[in-house]
Amino acid sequence: MKRGSGETGGQKRPAYIRIAGEIREQIKDGSLAPDQPVPSAAAICEQYGVSMITAKSALNLLRSEGLVYGIAGKGTFVAPSRKMVRSAPHRYFEGKERTYVQEAERAGLRPDALHRTELTAASEAIAQRLEIAAGDQVMTTRYRVFAEGRPMSISTSWEPLAITGGTPIEHPHQGEYADSGLNARFAAIGWTIEQVEEHLIVRPPTPEETETLIIPDGVHVLEVHQTVRAIQDGTDNLVPVEAADIVFPTDRYEFKYLMDRPR
Repeated sequence: MKRGSGETGGQKRPAYIRIAGEIREQIKDGSLAPDQPVPSAAAICEQYGVSMITAKSALNLLRSEGLVYGIAGKGTFVAPSRKMVRSAPHRYFEGKERTYVQEAERAGLRPDALHRTELTAASEAIAQRLEIAAGDQVMTTRYRVFAEGRPMSISTSWEPLAITGGTPIEHPHQGEYADSGLNARFAAIGWTIEQVEEHLIVRPPTPEETETLIIPDGVHVLEVHQTVRAIQDGTDNLVPVEAADIVFPTDRYEFKYLMDRPR
């Protein structure tokens, strides 16, 4: 029997989004298990009374979200759930690689990132977090992180030029330490990361975040406001060396926090 999800009738959302939503719910509630086939485009056409373009658009949307995968000549199947795990705060003190690389590889996923860095003036809010004056120069980097081609997070980081300027790590993605994580980069110029402060906010995504991160309906994001502090060799004064705002879709990340008792 054909379902009442045709392409007419005054529905607000396009038919392919509604169809993808129904299949997504079946994946989430376990009705469709990992590696189980999902309806073919032809079956969707018959079931929902829609065109082949609409049926394929629904499957392509699910594929872009990492929920299904295709095998040529065999069909489309439910993708195994492989969430990346973000463990804090110890993630900042281990390993030389960037943290997203560690997280992706632990999940058996191939990491990648797009980034753009520019010199900017610190806003009042960023200046307060970095304990510098508003208008002081900061190196600003914007990231979009992927795993197996699926967008996993977006972020912006700020590093005070008063600390990094004229050093081998002034530009986060150039030179000898271009592929190194925060801990290794600052250690190279005599700073040891000692403290990471994070404020977490769960909220609905903005339209721009929904588009950039390909976030399904009903999925929230976790926004992390992070300030990293370090001590310079031979001193005991904690100084902010980086501030960052990171946005994670909650359908593709797990968050684990290990908290030691203060001593």
